[in-house]
Parts: sequence; structure tokens; C-alpha cells
Amino acid sequence: MVDLISVSEDKEPYVKRLTDDKVINLTGQSGSGKSTYARNYLNGEEFVVIDTDILMRAEKVDGLYSKIRAYLKQKYPDKDIDLSENFDEIYEVILECLKDLDKTIVIDCAQFHCIRDIYALRGTVIVMRTSIDNCYNRCIERYKKNHPDCSEIELERYKERKKKIYDWVQGSNEFLKRIDALEVEKEDR
Repeated sequence: MVDLISVSEDKEPYVKRLTDDKVINLTGQSGSGKSTYARNYLNGEEFVVIDTDILMRAEKVDGLYSKIRAYLKQKYPDKDIDLSENFDEIYEVILECLKDLDKTIVIDCAQFHCIRDIYALRGTVIVMRTSIDNCYNRCIERYKKNHPDCSEIELERYKERKKKIYDWVQGSNEFLKRIDALEVEKEDR
């Protein structure tokens, strides 16, 4: 059985190659170190990193992000696209938009656990298994850094919202189990 994400113990990233496609699916909880991992190990000319937080939440985007957003709007004109509800569609659009690049596509996203069709995943999956306690503390520190003028009340509200990370890890661990079992399932197909 796969070693799951723990509340108090950091573990090495879980890595599993699913197909030979040039895709890296990088996932983990908020604060687990996904973006840092991408910066440290996946930052050469042979990679293009798509951070779904930027793709879905930034007010203004350009370059590849703009291309992907435009394609999403064109393909789903009457739909309010959301990662938790429409992960499969967004994943497909990212791969479709970037298929002609001669680079490895890195998708940095905390919501891989929302995928419905696990067989749609391509390439390699990397799951950051940073402890939930560390993820929570990193999120709080990042919030304070990004909002230096926040009030104590605002900070306490953010802390309360972020405590949900202790519940969200269940979805990440279920995803991890599904990915770990996938090799056998794919061989049987």
C-alpha cells in the first residue's frame, strides 16, 4: 500500500510514470511545495509550467495562459469553468493547447484529486507529500508575507478557512491510492 500524506510527517514526493507523454502532473496540498519543486527541478528550456492558480484566478494573463483561457471560453462558452467541477475538461484543454510545443508540459495544480476519468492523465504524476501541519503553517506565513498590512481579524479568518486543509487531505490521499493502483488497472485494459 502507498505511503499516504500525513498530518505531521513530511515524506518524499511520490512519483509514478503512467505514459510516455511529455507531461508532468504536479500536485499536493496548498503549501506543499509544488511551485518550489517546479522552480528547482522543472525550470529548464525543455519545460513549460502551467500553474492552474494563475490560469484560473489571475485577473490578467498573457502568453500561453491567455491562449488556454481563450480556448476554454471558445469550447465552453456557456459554462462557468471551475477546477473542482470541471477538472477533466480543463486538463484536456491545457494538453490540447500545448500539444504542438516540443517541451514537457508541467501542470502545477492542487486539484488533481477532482479528476473523474483517471485514465485521462498522461505522463508522470508527482504528488508532494509534505505534512499537513507544515502545509498549513506555510500557507499562514505566505499569507502574512503577501498581506503585510492585514489586521489580526483578517489573519484569524484566513487561518480558520485554511484549517479545512486537514479535511482536504482525504481527497489527495484517495487520489494517491487511485494513482498507485492505476498501473495494474492499465495493464489489465
